[in-house]
Amino acid sequence: MKMAHSAVNKSDHLGKHKGTERRCEPFGACIEAALARYLEDLNGHRPLGLYKMVMQEVERPFLEMVMRHTRSNQSQAAELLGINRNTLRKKLKMHGLD
Repeated sequence: MKMAHSAVNKSDHLGKHKGTERRCEPFGACIEAALARYLEDLNGHRPLGLYKMVMQEVERPFLEMVMRHTRSNQSQAAELLGINRNTLRKKLKMHGLD
């Protein structure tokens, strides 16, 4: 897996969007960079449950953003996400967002 963590910190990759700074690199590159830093910070220790940890760290803010975007309309949010509304409800409950 190729790591792109050096590009994430370069200020020339920042842009402006609606008056706020935003990064222009692909979302996947940001995740790769964060994971690379996390694994480096472990100093050789082996993480346990890395998949579950990453999914929880990404899924909760993702769901929060989608719910804000749809003004908490679960039908619209489920459609936007491409998942069943019951699946969305289960995920919202799991993250304490219901």
